[in-house]
Amino acid sequence: SGIPLSQREGEVLTQLANGLTNKEIGQSLGINYETVKEHVQHILRKVGVSDRTQAAVWAVRKNLV
Repeated sequence: SGIPLSQREGEVLTQLANGLTNKEIGQSLGINYETVKEHVQHILRKVGVSDRTQAAVWAVRKNLV
């Protein structure tokens, strides 16, 4: 699909787009809050957006949510 995200980044992005906080995403995926923050930063950079809201909109447009 041309999306340069790892499987884990995709999982984080989907949850982010569904409105979960980093803490909730971490609990859901069984990973540390700091790790979630790292994934979010990678997602923003790879997708080319500047914040979570834009990343969520991108995910919706790509039918990832």
